[in-house]
Amino acid sequence: MSRSEAAELSRSAARSEDTRIAAALLALLSVFVLFHGLGGAALFDPDEGRNAEIAREVLLTNDWITPYYDFLPRLEKPMLFYAATALSYKIFGVSEAAARFPSAAAALGVLLLTVFFTRRVYGERAALWSGLVLVTCVQFTSFARIVILDMMLAFFITLALIAYYHASHAAARAEKRRYYFMMYAAAAAATLVKGPIGFVLPGMIVVAYIAARRKWSSIAEMDLGWGLLIFLLIVTPWYAWAELRRPGYLAYFLGQEHFTRYLTAHFHRTKPWYYFFGVVALGFIPWTFLLPSIVSRLRKTMDDLSLYALLWAVVPFVFFSFSSSKMSEYLLPIYPALAILAGKTLADAAGRWGLRWLSLGWLILGAVVFYLFLGVFLPALLPPEAAEPLRELPRGEIPAAALIAALFLLWTAWTSFQGQHERLFPLCCVALAVVFFLAHRVVERVSVARSYKELGVQAAARIASEDPAAPVVLYGTYLPSLLFYLDVSEPARIVAQDSDEEILGSFYLSAKKPAPAPGYETPLLTYEEFDREWSSRKLFVFVKDKRLFELHGARVLLRSANVTLVTNR
Repeated sequence: MSRSEAAELSRSAARSEDTRIAAALLALLSVFVLFHGLGGAALFDPDEGRNAEIAREVLLTNDWITPYYDFLPRLEKPMLFYAATALSYKIFGVSEAAARFPSAAAALGVLLLTVFFTRRVYGERAALWSGLVLVTCVQFTSFARIVILDMMLAFFITLALIAYYHASHAAARAEKRRYYFMMYAAAAAATLVKGPIGFVLPGMIVVAYIAARRKWSSIAEMDLGWGLLIFLLIVTPWYAWAELRRPGYLAYFLGQEHFTRYLTAHFHRTKPWYYFFGVVALGFIPWTFLLPSIVSRLRKTMDDLSLYALLWAVVPFVFFSFSSSKMSEYLLPIYPALAILAGKTLADAAGRWGLRWLSLGWLILGAVVFYLFLGVFLPALLPPEAAEPLRELPRGEIPAAALIAALFLLWTAWTSFQGQHERLFPLCCVALAVVFFLAHRVVERVSVARSYKELGVQAAARIASEDPAAPVVLYGTYLPSLLFYLDVSEPARIVAQDSDEEILGSFYLSAKKPAPAPGYETPLLTYEEFDREWSSRKLFVFVKDKRLFELHGARVLLRSANVTLVTNR
């Protein structure tokens, strides 16, 4: 063996060892970010509190077809996510961590799909960077740790899109069919998570890709007949059963929850046309400042996967920008594509100029963390809503974490600015792990003000000690997580006007007044019916402070924020 061959072999072995270390760091960071302290924060209202309670009532009613909230049908979304969360409760017990586990597991699935897909096309280096970008960008990490349907939806859409790409590039007919069938099954599962968007979104991306490549003839090889059969076999049983149980459900679900939501402002989710630009700018932090480098690379080199990933990111962005209803979680399926583009850009970065934009992002993030560090000792520097949660945190732990995170971020910024590519990956892993730890501790405190956990836990103990058989009543208010923390086994009475646009946050309940789950009494009361019960039997009533004067003779039991628990006996 020549000297040059020996040197090359040595360099190859060193690169292989670096890759193994980087993969181990990414694995440790991913498990830490996705699963550490999953049950530490209280359930955020309204979405987490409502979704966690719907899944809990799956076990109480033993009904795996119809979602219920306060034992009333909650038909705005399909059943798959709630069933998965209920299964998590069966395995781990009912808790915040168990409620969040399906989202975290789905996020891990998205991460693994992205990493292995990128590795197959672009190689190890790009795959590792793609994984790091995905698991640490703010929006992906946040939605991986909350009880919401969109991460599971993102998993099945990612699976469908990756399956299509493999199918379209496979040489053997049998391999093509296998991947196409996987795509149809994944789209069907996505449709069981959140409705038609589960097949519309990947379908639009695939059509855009075929059009961009001008290969319309490839549609003939997609086995559309078999695909439709697979899709219907998976989707039809639940939708048909749901319609049989609640006639008119499909008309409401498809008409109101999709066409009306997309085309009109009926659901009060309107945002300006530029809303999603802000969502991506904030949601892709700390990698937002890499976007100019990604665009620059794409302008110079547009390979096939880059084109596919670009369409994967742009098509949903444009589609939802035209919607009359805009919510940040709608864009969650684009983050694997952004991570693939970012991973390839970082893997190809040569010299300091390729990373200088990114160094600005690290510098800003480091400055923000250092500002938080100073705010622990000088609360006047922080806005009141930020200073209050910090007062409850351990003084030694948070300043130390903030200072370490700030120093690592500044070190990472300098390394990026210098273009020292080989040191950047491990530095990013360590810096972002400390940032996550710090953010998680702050979120735990913030969640107390965004949940009814404390009120629910205290009220449950008080009700159990006084009269556990007396009905619980929500008087003209909607407290999403309260039912979960009260651990009710019977419906809480809901006092509302027939003319209310929403009841328990649901347009469906207000419009249809559906029957409750079999074996349970309807919990809906008019104000006149409530007055009769208030004068005739003992009630435990949750009421907003501003309406407390309406309950004559009320005895106050508990106060929490702007809600009071009272009784009439």
